[in-house]
Amino acid sequence: MHSPTLVARPEVSFEMLDRVLEAMGWFLQSESQTPPLLPGEPELAVYVHRGTDSAIHYTFNPVLRLRVLEFSGRNAVGEWAAVRKVVPVMEAPALAALLTSSETREVLLGLLATEALRERASLERVAALRFHPEFSVSRTAERVLASLVPDGTEEAFEQLKAEKAAHPDRSVLFAHLPGEEQRRQVLRWLIHDYAASNPDIDAVLNSALVDADAEVRVTAVMAAARLQARAVLPALRTARMPTSTREGADPRDRQFYSNLRDLVAQVLSGRPLPPEGSSKRERMAPLLRALSGPADVRDDPTLLLHALTTPVDPGPRPGALPEALVEREGTYRLRRSGLEARWVPPVEHWLGTGPTLRRVTSAGYFVARVPVSRAAAAWALAASQGPVGSAGPDAEEPLPCTRTEAEQVCSALSRIEGVALRLPSSEEWEMAARGPDGRLFPWGNSMRDDGASRASPWGVEKLVASLPQWAHGGLLCGGREQPLCSSRREVASEDAVTIGALRWMVGGSPSQGAVSPREANSNS
Repeated sequence: MHSPTLVARPEVSFEMLDRVLEAMGWFLQSESQTPPLLPGEPELAVYVHRGTDSAIHYTFNPVLRLRVLEFSGRNAVGEWAAVRKVVPVMEAPALAALLTSSETREVLLGLLATEALRERASLERVAALRFHPEFSVSRTAERVLASLVPDGTEEAFEQLKAEKAAHPDRSVLFAHLPGEEQRRQVLRWLIHDYAASNPDIDAVLNSALVDADAEVRVTAVMAAARLQARAVLPALRTARMPTSTREGADPRDRQFYSNLRDLVAQVLSGRPLPPEGSSKRERMAPLLRALSGPADVRDDPTLLLHALTTPVDPGPRPGALPEALVEREGTYRLRRSGLEARWVPPVEHWLGTGPTLRRVTSAGYFVARVPVSRAAAAWALAASQGPVGSAGPDAEEPLPCTRTEAEQVCSALSRIEGVALRLPSSEEWEMAARGPDGRLFPWGNSMRDDGASRASPWGVEKLVASLPQWAHGGLLCGGREQPLCSSRREVASEDAVTIGALRWMVGGSPSQGAVSPREANSNS
């Protein structure tokens, strides 16, 4: 089992760390005896906690300024949590910033910190860095990725060798990345980070073009165009585009994907395009622009291209938490009820469809991970009148309720938590569902039979379960019958029988959840 580990931020010095740990009851038992490369910065040290068997094994890489604290003992997790509160440490957003840095030293620091923390949320970025032009980065990424992917059996290893022998032009590692969303994100980070393909990227694209997931294949087509990967033309020409609703694409998208593949093959092979100024060339212009650079989003097709080529950036972490929220082991929960929240960061989101298509910046807010369950609602209504045990689990089936009942539950939770909890606006609901890349559904850009069990890019779940969900102003969003993130329907204010599910969000007013709308056809 992996020991609880922290990585201190680069600006933390050993002197500062020693002072903080001493104040918490730790004392320095030993440190490396050889003179450190940097004065006052030992590269090895062991701290023990008075009266316990807890210990911290500290290591320092003076070249990269990587400080790793590994905890051991019966209360290792508790000691880890206590130190984490007072020592500035690196977490997922900081790692993401390092892994996307243009500075080699920072990228290497990010890779080694990711390895020390076993931060699998960074798996896509680490996989993409295997193709970094700097040898030290690409080889380190290869090693770190191998350490993050769970060990397989000898038989599995032999199977991988056999697959590579059968298809030497493909990346076996990419093909076995867990989950299609990870494979999609690897491709999109390659598009984001690289100007041209290379043999390693070609191998990834060859694997992606025969992937079982249709969206991975379509994204690989776009990646081949953006990275000018002419070596993958044979695989691209035969790449199977979605041909049925069963594969998640409606008839218009099927034709679009097929035309996209054919156009990319035409461009990469150097075959002539329709002449400039012709009507056919004019119709192709938006697509041709998207093949050479970021999609100029002006309508639904160009938004789809944007979604297929844009990686999900986690955005900034929240600053000071609202009083009603606490952070526990990497999750956010309401302090009294324990109901779990997800953070929607202050980044740009594409919302709407067709004439309502627009770009909106979230103000940054917390929203319920799942709709309120029957048990949690019953607890809230009782506990708001006085103490009654604890909230029921929020993973149960959602409470079916009218709009008035939904608002009553929000009011009850507000009284319990001492902070305003309310229904999200339809824009806030859509941002929580859609994420920053403008995808059609919470899980991606094609229909899925298991969509109800899939989370959005922000980790918000059960968005398209059986019941639609109430939004401010009497709107119902999501649900099984309207799974598109932009779908909603209005319910008359006097309607007292229509049923939906309830998802709360923390604070503010519905008009404060989104700021700075920018129309899709704006030139700004």
